Amino acid sequence: MTTISSPATPVSRLRRVVVAVIIVAFTIAAIGGIIVLLGGDLGETAARVIGTTAVVGAFSVAVLCCAALLGKPLQSVGVAGVIVSVIAAALVIWTVWYTGGSDSWWELTSKLTGTAVMLSIAASLACLLLLLADRRRVAVRVGLFITLGLFAVVAVLIGVLIWAPDAVDDTVFPRTLGIAAILAALGAVVVPVLSLLMPDARPHGLSHTAIGRLQDEAARRGIAPDELVDALLADTRITGAVPTSHEHQPPLEER
Repeated sequence: MTTISSPATPVSRLRRVVVAVIIVAFTIAAIGGIIVLLGGDLGETAARVIGTTAVVGAFSVAVLCCAALLGKPLQSVGVAGVIVSVIAAALVIWTVWYTGGSDSWWELTSKLTGTAVMLSIAASLACLLLLLADRRRVAVRVGLFITLGLFAVVAVLIGVLIWAPDAVDDTVFPRTLGIAAILAALGAVVVPVLSLLMPDARPHGLSHTAIGRLQDEAARRGIAPDELVDALLADTRITGAVPTSHEHQPPLEER
């Protein structure tokens, strides 16, 4: 009985690197926060260390949300979201520890930081919703498209508020921003619920027995089921042989 070890795909390696970096960064920040809290007086430095811990934790969640698209058709959006979230975290941490400088430099840095944070939040929410991009139900697809459009509107309005506050109308602008934000939040809740209540009809999908066999074989090899499927498909492409229904299929344990 022979076993073919499945090589790790670039996407799986990237996922592991992202998760490892998040774990290491958050662990270091958490240890620093605990040491500060167990120390002496909680002064300005202690507050900055605790703030850094909170920032790393918050943006780690944003990075994980964006990394959920890795390996999906829209993984480029996830990669962009990861980059934006990392930049936003770095800017916020720099702002927490930065002292001194001119007022103009501080104003520019604050605007850049606010923009990066806004884009990071929008990207993380959008990436979670884009996990539903392959759904076929019209209501889900239309709701997803409208919700993402509302996210873009809110992001643009907040960008205007950050970079050109003097051009903002005190009466119309806040109402418009509030309505768009409420509708975007509503869509972010309704669209996933619709996807659960209106699942796609997939008559040619795998049976529960086939799914169970794949999961058992993946567990035996110590890999994820998706990685097992990728390895089997890659092996088929390499050999150039596509088995037919009349050919004898050896069990997974012997392949």
